Amino acid sequence: PNKVVALENGTMGWHLAGFQLEYGNDRRFPDQLSEDAKAKAKAVRERVAKRFGVPTCDHDQLAAWRAEAGRTTYVLDVRNPEEFIGGHLEGSRHAPGGQLVQAWDRYVAVLGARIVLACDDGVRATMTASWLVQMGWPEVYVLENALDGQPLVRGAHKPKIYGLDAAAAETVTVEGLERMIADKVCVIIDLADSLTYRDGHIPDAWFAVRARLKDSIKKIPDARYTVLTSPDGVLAQLAAPELRAMGRHVAVLVDGTEAWKAARKEMQTGFTHMADETNDVWYRPYDMDDAQEGAMKQYLSWEINLVNQLERDGTTRFKKFPQA
Repeated sequence: PNKVVALENGTMGWHLAGFQLEYGNDRRFPDQLSEDAKAKAKAVRERVAKRFGVPTCDHDQLAAWRAEAGRTTYVLDVRNPEEFIGGHLEGSRHAPGGQLVQAWDRYVAVLGARIVLACDDGVRATMTASWLVQMGWPEVYVLENALDGQPLVRGAHKPKIYGLDAAAAETVTVEGLERMIADKVCVIIDLADSLTYRDGHIPDAWFAVRARLKDSIKKIPDARYTVLTSPDGVLAQLAAPELRAMGRHVAVLVDGTEAWKAARKEMQTGFTHMADETNDVWYRPYDMDDAQEGAMKQYLSWEINLVNQLERDGTTRFKKFPQA
């Protein structure tokens, strides 16, 4: 078998050692595997499932769980985005396996919910489940024959956003906003998170956090129109009634800043017009404009010491498993 090693301290360690990192590459392993590779992967799947006690469920059991009114069950498809769009179980959500393990809180809102994982042959679902089990997730299952003979839904998931229909707002298109800017009759407020705002926003747009608009609006000059935007326009539409109640004439940019960018309009970077502090999201060491290396060292020190902290903490739920 191939010898597998981990790079000490990961890409931060690489950077701190004075080497360059690569950004923006889109390389990936081939989607098609040989029959021999598939057979080996399935054999490993069985060993991993046995070692970590990964349970399975069938479609009948899943249907019964989904009918329960008092318990949340997530059905997560761990394949790549193209596979999910090509056909997935109705009601399932896309959550690539590696991303789910690294950032489960982006996909699972209910702590301790039941998680059912799906893929085409059970390999990726089992490997993902094994890590969730090791992390102490109380109930995680692999769906047997997840896609075989099942009616599949094509396309990306379109979430229902509660309150969006009730948040009626005047809208403006990209072309209309261009005219407003040229006529100097508008002020633009961007409700993206501060990192997204920093990396690119409509020129002269103000950064503000929706939850703090009542206070931050006092720092933003008034105009005939106050145009709200956010990455896809959804958060802007939700916030429109709140800002209108503060006495502003509000218009929402249709499809948000993404539409402006897609139209190849000018984008501005940096913290140019700030009505709020940049404490709305966590800044990784890589995200910081300065003192990156100090932040990396601090993070690595914390991460390495986690093992000692876990040994001292008697409340953790991590289990010990037999060696392979």
